[in-house]
Amino acid sequence: MDELRTTYRKIVTSTAVFGGAQLLNVVVNTIRGRLVATILHSTGMGVMSLLSNAANIVQQIALMGINISAVRNVSQVREQGDERVLDFTVRLVRVMVFASAILGLVLTVLLSPLMSEFSFGNNEYVSFFLLLSVSVFFSIMGTGEMAIMQGLRRYKQLAFCSTIPPACGLLLSIPLYYIWGIKGIVPAMILANVVYFCVIRSYSYRRRQTEGARERLTLRRVWVLGHDIIQFGFVMTVGVVIGTITTYALSAFISNHGSVSDVGFYQAANVVTMQYVGIIFTAMATDYYPHLSAMVKTSMKDAFRLVNQQTEIVLLVITPLSMLIILTTPLLISVLLGSDFLVIRSLVRFLGLAAIFKALCFPMDYIAYAKGDKHYLFWVETAWGNLKTFSIMAGFYAYMGLEGLGYGALCTALIDVAVSISMTRWRYGFRLSGISLKLLTILVLSALLCFGCSYVSPAWWSYGLMTIITFSCSVFCIIQLDRRLDLRSLIARWKNEKSKKNS
Repeated sequence: MDELRTTYRKIVTSTAVFGGAQLLNVVVNTIRGRLVATILHSTGMGVMSLLSNAANIVQQIALMGINISAVRNVSQVREQGDERVLDFTVRLVRVMVFASAILGLVLTVLLSPLMSEFSFGNNEYVSFFLLLSVSVFFSIMGTGEMAIMQGLRRYKQLAFCSTIPPACGLLLSIPLYYIWGIKGIVPAMILANVVYFCVIRSYSYRRRQTEGARERLTLRRVWVLGHDIIQFGFVMTVGVVIGTITTYALSAFISNHGSVSDVGFYQAANVVTMQYVGIIFTAMATDYYPHLSAMVKTSMKDAFRLVNQQTEIVLLVITPLSMLIILTTPLLISVLLGSDFLVIRSLVRFLGLAAIFKALCFPMDYIAYAKGDKHYLFWVETAWGNLKTFSIMAGFYAYMGLEGLGYGALCTALIDVAVSISMTRWRYGFRLSGISLKLLTILVLSALLCFGCSYVSPAWWSYGLMTIITFSCSVFCIIQLDRRLDLRSLIARWKNEKSKKNS
């Protein structure tokens, strides 16, 4: 029981730490957007958006998913306990990331005329892209160090490096915006990424070096030993590219068969729902992915137990949040977007409900990532997943318009659940535990009841019922979390530690 409670606590603690870090990043990005809008106006925002998108595309191509596959390799080697092998693996990853950073810099320089023409319709911004190559270099280097720290499971430093550099970068960027205006955008990006890399590097290098002579890393040895990392990373890159193309194709379909306004409404609905739910997913994946990657190498039984424990925690955290989104949809839209966007109320509620089923798939889908199952990730996650999503979403929109996108999102999420449960059982032998299934049934029924009440009239009766159901479900989730974590003992321990510090 104590061992199980410890595992649950680790899951929740890491989620809380990285959830706070992600939330702070959302605040920093919001402030940056406001400042850019105020100082540089809409033109400056447009230039910054185009430059950022171009830099992100080059980084994805240059990195080739090494940052994702490196987490898996480093965490598995760390679990073996051999410091020499771990030191060699970390150095190998750093060499590969450095090569990727050089590639990103060169690509940005070579493609600068093309990117200027494609982004702005002229060659006036070539100098911007030439300078942007420096920002791309340091961003890739920082991303690589973050992957190493994640694989080493150094979570406190990782959380610190996820929040402080962006905040410092924001403060240092403001004077550049004031002094140089739009011309200060790229220097600000360079400065922010240099700070990002320097802070991360200083923390990432704080580990005991192995004694004795180090094995030499030749280019041939890097290629031979890093082949698996590159191959797995390539599959990740292809998945990201195809996902980006699918998103663009769906937006183009909506624009051509409906209107550009509907594209904006759909994007706005995703922002309202996934901005907060996505924080939880990102926070949980930071610890869960390297932990699971290490376990699949040693004991699949323990790995499957971890998947079920993660499933329980995800459901207990996401379900009340999703129901709260369904309950407060009009308020969320008015505060975040404005009253003109109230037309997407139904769409946001559908996306809020679909988030619960996405949460259920989240722990199971990571089994393939942890095992490095390239065939599963390409054919099931990438090929089938994107084809299915586009077909269903486009089909529902063609027949039902904007609200049809909500039905499509829910239908897609339900199919994803069925595929994840059946495929992980068939390919890996994983089964949801009885506790997970019981919890899933209770929470899904509660969420469906809350969602159904959103269509009840009059409005006061609808909101009254939704409030009661959401409150009851939240209390149930807190009780279930307490059984797994013993929240009272955690609070008592925190009070004791605080009193000792004060005395």
